[in-house]
Amino acid sequence: SEGDDNCDGDGPTLRELSNQLCKRIDIGTAILPKPLFVNDEEVENATVECAKENPSSSSSPTPLPCCDEETKYAKIVKSEFNAVVIEHHLKWAPLVHTLPGPINESTPSNRIGRYDFSHCDAMVDWAIKNGLKVKGHVLCWHVTTPEFVEEMSGDQIREELRRHIYTTIGHFRGRIKCWDVVNEALAPDGSLANNVFLRKLGASYIEECFRWAHEA
Repeated sequence: SEGDDNCDGDGPTLRELSNQLCKRIDIGTAILPKPLFVNDEEVENATVECAKENPSSSSSPTPLPCCDEETKYAKIVKSEFNAVVIEHHLKWAPLVHTLPGPINESTPSNRIGRYDFSHCDAMVDWAIKNGLKVKGHVLCWHVTTPEFVEEMSGDQIREELRRHIYTTIGHFRGRIKCWDVVNEALAPDGSLANNVFLRKLGASYIEECFRWAHEA
């Protein structure tokens, strides 16, 4: 109807339909900061996949310019969906290594313990403000684990992984209540995936991650 968030006005949105069901169903999508917050013209002329930016190009995360009007992307997300997941920025390597990169040229690229939640905070706060449930993705995934973890001993990895889970969940306590804890722990044949966590911690790393997440 006129005045609603429905961008096209050609019938109920997915979110409106889900609200009519007798049981809540989460209809979600993955979100990125640039299309969410940057005006549409700038997004069209830039690389949307900001997660792939050169990590050494800046000493701090790329600031999100203030957009006077809500972007079309943001309007569609909040109109059609009732849940979101952050596409890339909430994973371990982007938080401490890939994004935003070394603090300055003279410091090493190992940023273990140094977190930057600025883009994630902006997306999570926007979602909550618009009544969208946020799912945290992901706490332990070998694909998006900092490369320097490979050089650590098993005891070091266990401590840093536990600290990462505590830090990330703790930062979003009260805002993100649902988390993907371990991602792609199985290989296509059903066996445990041969990754750095299995090699150095053994199969118990899966149970440990869930226990740490519960404790956090």
